[in-house]
Amino acid sequence: MFPSLKTGSLLQGQHTPVGPQKALVLLDKAGQKIIYKTFTAGEVMPTHHASVDVLVVVLAGRLIITQESSPVEVTTDDYVVIANGAPHSLHCLEDARILIYR
Repeated sequence: MFPSLKTGSLLQGQHTPVGPQKALVLLDKAGQKIIYKTFTAGEVMPTHHASVDVLVVVLAGRLIITQESSPVEVTTDDYVVIANGAPHSLHCLEDARILIYR
């Protein structure tokens, strides 16, 4: 027997909206996660690192993601791949929603 199908809308789709969340793990299988996060303008995520490569997809908003000392501005529909172990941080320029695959 399979678990019931999970559905939802991260933006404004036809399914039940997920709504504002700071962090919501959408999928966690064998240590790999897909995480939905929201940020408000001015919010920061201090420098940290992950033990795996990380893919960040910007669903809405505008942020600066810095890897080591190289900042890059990203907006809706952009993505960033952060290398395993690389120190990185985030500064939110306007309210944003992102998906993190790690």
